Amino acid sequence: MVALTGEELLAWNDKTAEQWQKLLQAHENLLTVPCDIAGVKSIGELMQHIVAAQLRYAERLAGLPETSYEAIQYGTVAELFATHTRGIELLRGIVTDPTYDWTREMEFTTRRMGTLRASRKTILIHALMHGIRHYAQLATLVRQHGVTPDWPMDYLLMGARRA
Repeated sequence: MVALTGEELLAWNDKTAEQWQKLLQAHENLLTVPCDIAGVKSIGELMQHIVAAQLRYAERLAGLPETSYEAIQYGTVAELFATHTRGIELLRGIVTDPTYDWTREMEFTTRRMGTLRASRKTILIHALMHGIRHYAQLATLVRQHGVTPDWPMDYLLMGARRA
């Protein structure tokens, strides 16, 4: 079996985020909608959680100092997706580096789970799947508030075409 590559997973995450950016630009008022996912109070804060986790894990993998969670702005769609773009650019540089050692373990401190140790591969997969998981939760929440995402979100549709 051929496995899903880091580049493919990154592309799915980025394409999904791009669609959310378009939807939230069209409905920026959604950022203020109450939300209890991941212990946040609004969709804006959930988006901050998504892009902050992605950026901070990307920085860890790149060996850079982590941006403080509080420094990650979420008042506008532009602020949120500027953070997404920074994280994706870092990750893209890492996943395309043929010399990167994915088996090496790293120790890091999380906001809720304390200090953990994991392989770089595990961290990358978490950084990218974390957002996908929360975007799925977000889709339900925005539909409950009258806005229906109009794009297919399944990975199958990244490469499928009509027969």
